[in-house]
Amino acid sequence: MSSITTFARLEPQPRRGDITVGAAAPLRDPMWLLTRQWQVGEFAGHDGGSPILARWRGVVAAPTRFTAGPIPPDTMLEAAPFDAAAAPLESIIERVTSPLPSSAESADGIRLAVDTGRHFLAMLAQQATSRDYRADFIARYALAMPGDDQLAALDPATAAFARLHADRSVDGRLLRAELSGRDVPRLDTQIAPGDVAEIRQAAAPWLDWLATLFDVAEPDGQCWQPTRFEYTASLAGRRSADPFGETTLTAPRYDRDTIDWYEFDVNGEVNLGTKASEAGDLFTRTLVPAPVTSPGLPAARFWEFEDGRLNIAAIQPASTDLAQVLLVETLSGYGNDWFVIGVELPVGRLVESRSLVVTDTFGVRTLVVPAGAGTSGRWGLFRHAMPVDDDEAEGVPISNLLFLTPRVAQPLIGPVVEQITLTRDEQANVGWAIEQVVESPMQVGLTLSDARPPDPPGDPDVAPDYRLAHEPPPHWVPLLPIRRGPGEQTVLARGSVLDVTGGQHVVGSVTSLLAGASLLIPEEEVPDDGLVVQRHYQAARWIDGTLHVWAANRTRPAGQLPSAALRFDTLTDGGSAG
Repeated sequence: MSSITTFARLEPQPRRGDITVGAAAPLRDPMWLLTRQWQVGEFAGHDGGSPILARWRGVVAAPTRFTAGPIPPDTMLEAAPFDAAAAPLESIIERVTSPLPSSAESADGIRLAVDTGRHFLAMLAQQATSRDYRADFIARYALAMPGDDQLAALDPATAAFARLHADRSVDGRLLRAELSGRDVPRLDTQIAPGDVAEIRQAAAPWLDWLATLFDVAEPDGQCWQPTRFEYTASLAGRRSADPFGETTLTAPRYDRDTIDWYEFDVNGEVNLGTKASEAGDLFTRTLVPAPVTSPGLPAARFWEFEDGRLNIAAIQPASTDLAQVLLVETLSGYGNDWFVIGVELPVGRLVESRSLVVTDTFGVRTLVVPAGAGTSGRWGLFRHAMPVDDDEAEGVPISNLLFLTPRVAQPLIGPVVEQITLTRDEQANVGWAIEQVVESPMQVGLTLSDARPPDPPGDPDVAPDYRLAHEPPPHWVPLLPIRRGPGEQTVLARGSVLDVTGGQHVVGSVTSLLAGASLLIPEEEVPDDGLVVQRHYQAARWIDGTLHVWAANRTRPAGQLPSAALRFDTLTDGGSAG
């Protein structure tokens, strides 16, 4: 039976606006204060003391193996070595193709070609040569003027840039190809013998600068899955030297802006080949616990004003909002009982707590076990999961493991350079991959037109003609459902459309997001509300001061979906499309 003489909380209700008397808190009778202490139960004896010292011991293991893409279950392989401190994890996982041009035969990368060539001339100008070789390099490796047909196919900005720099600027693509087989580029004029070493001193750092200009994934080592429009990667670290000490973490469906520990699941079905010599180190830290503070917590002293940014008494949670009710109860009733210790650890490590011993003001040492240890719960907060069944997305919680992800706080994200929209057309029973933005040779996004050509005016003297079908808008790639084999999953493949002559032609792609002659997209990857896939350039400064620039893909819900407005079996109205 609850007591009527003790209270868990006393809240005064002021009856006037003047707070002078209440703020002064005058005390004329010491017995009044003793009575209040008795009412709130402060005279009840207990042995609890405040923590004054905490000794934490744990294993900190660096991930030493990394592999891109999905891994089949029950796989043992020798993955490539991995250094978590070399670059941001977003760059390692998200980077795709290189924007650096590899050939000067097309206009692709023309702006980078001019910029890199200009940078070489600037590096050459810092060398003490006997004469100026700027004109000689421009004459030998000048940007060539594109042909008339090629200029007509370019967008106006790229065509104007090509006309401006043709025969006036060094083409970095040509110079890079020249230096791939020799250390000193050839010129049409003779290089003075005393200047060969200086030109070599400019060419070698220029090639090194090009190699570090962009973070690029290997062609067979990309984490981006083009048919599922998401990233998949796995990394492994060894927490102990025993045969079962390896821990593999897999990010199966990463498609967000920033990556963190909750994107990774423990993968117990693969082994990436870590060695016993790569086992983690044992860390021990002795620290002083500090009380947890946040707006709304009760003040520790009577003459101390509480933070007014959060009024707990004004919170009105719904009857089904259990999390908010528990938060209010924790802050108001047990807010002074929480303590925190800050353990400084290297970034990009797998952390396992071995022990936490807390010493209180009475000298009593208490061993604190990890939360969730010894329980059989199916869910846990701030815990990695290990999927054991395809039907159980949450998996089994791993209670004593945390991956300190080597991520950036806020990368610099550039504008969209490519964009496609995946949608379903239920009336036509077909899916669409709509190319809306394509990257130009200037590394900017160009909006693609989806407007059909206008219908010709009708002629009343011409009899109506039958038309089998109308072409879809430009850059709309049809996706038709097929089944590759008995019992196989249904996928969406690139289809063909009817043209005005009654024949069929396959719709090609102009964006790198839909590169390749064939598309085999799993049907579940095209939701009913559509999906937008975008490509950006991103930049971030890492902990060692290096600059990392990479191209990354992102997905988001489509929202409002366009319509192809397909029409079949129509009659022309006097020679025009009806």
